[in-house]
Amino acid sequence: MKTALLAMGGLLCMCAWQANANADDTNANPTPTAQETAINSEGPTTGANSMSGGPAALHAKTREEVYQELVRSQHDGEAARIQELYRGN
Repeated sequence: MKTALLAMGGLLCMCAWQANANADDTNANPTPTAQETAINSEGPTTGANSMSGGPAALHAKTREEVYQELVRSQHDGEAARIQELYRGN
């Protein structure tokens, strides 16, 4: 029984190896090397939107700007609406 299982396992490995060897031979388009990819690549796009869909910031915000946004959101109730939204009630 062990001999039959060992023989079947070997046969399975040989079939898989042969199938993989055939797949490598049929690849007519080799993948470009890292250097070719770097030469042909373009830099980042300067789109008008960020990944989140909002307008892209041209400069980083200062601590004062962030604090002013926090105070404004607390004053107009936006912070309370967001807190209620994520509370799950």
